[in-house]
Amino acid sequence: MIEVLNISKKIDRKLVLENLSFTCTSPSATAVCGTNGSGKSTFLKMLAGIYEPTKGKVTRGTKKIGYVPEHFPENLRFRLKEYLLLTASFQDISKKEIEAELSEYTSLFGIEPFLHTPLKQCSKGTKQKAGLIQALLMKPEILLLDEPLTGLDTASQHKLIQLLEKLKKEICIIFTTHEDIMIEKLADHILYVETGEVICPKERTKEERLIKVKFNNKETFKQVDAFHIEYEGDTALLTVDKDRSDQILMDLLHKECSVLEVREKRRQ
Repeated sequence: MIEVLNISKKIDRKLVLENLSFTCTSPSATAVCGTNGSGKSTFLKMLAGIYEPTKGKVTRGTKKIGYVPEHFPENLRFRLKEYLLLTASFQDISKKEIEAELSEYTSLFGIEPFLHTPLKQCSKGTKQKAGLIQALLMKPEILLLDEPLTGLDTASQHKLIQLLEKLKKEICIIFTTHEDIMIEKLADHILYVETGEVICPKERTKEERLIKVKFNNKETFKQVDAFHIEYEGDTALLTVDKDRSDQILMDLLHKECSVLEVREKRRQ
């Protein structure tokens, strides 16, 4: 469906992404993880065709690409329903089908009371739901989501995750997130991006362990075989393959990390 080959991207002469490759050829969900400023959003924009790479090539096997940015566009002069009907009208879908699906999604996310409210008067959460619905209405074959849980209440987050769990069996979903629940529930693969480079592209396993350590330098983790790493100050939480966890613990101890916690983590 989509292939990225050795792409690099400069913005204002600053190298944001470097020599990144990625392929999604079958229905699945891929999480793109990394610290703020590592290039995750830029990567999604290049997949969507909003940005073109400075070097390398992006090949898209379909034009049906749904994209939801982290921040909904400001100052749109439409009412919520007008905006959704307009964006859906660009697709080859009958008006009757659009109305039926729009009714289904607005009911699912509980935004019926705001259908005739100007977008600029809607809350951040309602705007986020509008952004998600506009992408879903086009029936994408590739769905790109940049921090999709941002601004959503807990109930809506769970509804979205349940919906995406079904969709990933039919389409290619690529998302960025800081929410561990989304990675745990959805991700079949993880791309961990740090300072513009892919550090550890991994396929998820069913049995995992969480290792929490205190460290002195992030370079410590550059060669660590982890599915996902979250940083908070001088501590890091690593999601690792259970079968490899003992060796990883030994490696971390040799790199002078202090192990704070080790616990089991199973995917649902």
